[in-house]
Amino acid sequence: MSFQSFNPTNGELIGTYEEQSDADVERLLQQSFDTWKSWSQTPLQERKAFLIRLADLLEQRVDEYAALIVSEMGKPFAEAQGEVKKSAFGARHFAGDGAAYVADEAIPGTPAKIVYQSLGPIFGVMPWNLPFWQVLRFFIPAALVGNTVVVKHAESVQGSAAAIETLVLDAGGPVGLYTNLVIDRKRAPAIISDPRIAAVTVTGSTQAGRSVAQQAGSLGKKVVLELGGSDPFIVFSDADFDKAVQMAVVSRYSNNAQSCIAAKRLLVEESIAERFTAAFVEAAKKIPVGDPMSPETKLGPLARRDIRDNVQRQVDDAVRAGARILTGGKSIEGPGNFYEATVLSHLPHDADVAREEFFGPVAMLFTFRDEDEAIALANDTEYGLGAAVWSGNAERAERVAGRIEAGAVFINDFVRSDPRAPFGGVKGSGFGRELGDLGARELTNAKLVWKGA
Repeated sequence: MSFQSFNPTNGELIGTYEEQSDADVERLLQQSFDTWKSWSQTPLQERKAFLIRLADLLEQRVDEYAALIVSEMGKPFAEAQGEVKKSAFGARHFAGDGAAYVADEAIPGTPAKIVYQSLGPIFGVMPWNLPFWQVLRFFIPAALVGNTVVVKHAESVQGSAAAIETLVLDAGGPVGLYTNLVIDRKRAPAIISDPRIAAVTVTGSTQAGRSVAQQAGSLGKKVVLELGGSDPFIVFSDADFDKAVQMAVVSRYSNNAQSCIAAKRLLVEESIAERFTAAFVEAAKKIPVGDPMSPETKLGPLARRDIRDNVQRQVDDAVRAGARILTGGKSIEGPGNFYEATVLSHLPHDADVAREEFFGPVAMLFTFRDEDEAIALANDTEYGLGAAVWSGNAERAERVAGRIEAGAVFINDFVRSDPRAPFGGVKGSGFGRELGDLGARELTNAKLVWKGA
């Protein structure tokens, strides 16, 4: 069996990748396990130095890797450059502050301490929408603490998967520190069950994450899940209006609108709803759509044809449920997987499609009367990844943020990940944390060491 990768901009075949045999996988798993034994004993200073070299190479190769990302998933080149640079920043951050995150912790009033130790090979199931950052954001802290990783990347971004494996070797990482598995998703359960795999991390759909969690949990293996989202973007009448509109557009349509933490549901206070809707729709209409390698482009093609087809199905379902299309609503003719920037209004809150995750350039506009209704609407979803609250009243913004069921709430800003801050969700958006101090410790054994008299 082989995997084929197609350029979403023009539909051309850009790569064919042969699936690894069972014998290949067995060899690679043993290699990862053997490397863990030595890497976990490598002095922390050497692991930090490796991360610095990794960051250096990412910065040196930013254009090369960005072009690869564009060719495989279609985001604008400038955003792809940003993804690579963010990965480099993450490596530098953990090489610097990461040591403090995982340093031994004395327990006050006792003769005890907590020691953070590696677990072993970590199996990562990764998505296509941020093919470098999603992988490296879990790999970097995992490698820092002494783990090795085994990655099943998405079938459509196998070029990026291979490039990351080469990157790790070029940065001086030992063979087996990062292992790329070229396998079908149906073979993932066998990897999870392998006794050499110590833990599993998944970034993907809620359904896939729950399936993995069920299997891993039955085996007593730790799991980190970063799953889907239907993030609310709440705008009160006293918000900075122009900035709220601008950031709502950025949050909804960046990364070709294929992001778990995008602002998918815009909740606007009734008194400014008409004005906000007009401004948002006008901005959406002006988004430059086209060749992602062009500096002017802000919205490229969707990553695959089936993704575009599903977005169209969802829009059609929304219209049947009573939604109005204010702009967009259809695929763009010609080669590639392009879809118009779309805005929907008047969609009933209880419609099935209103509760789904739109993984494409579709924004849903809703209105609310007061603070309590805004919070109720924001929480009326199975997801709980991120949320944004826009208000000029700092006390109210903090109060609303405290009542929203989400792993992260941004006040007067749009939701995004940062290497310095823990990231993750609740409810159907998963559990566990990546990044920051919590993320550095997530895939470790927090071992208690108690010294008697």
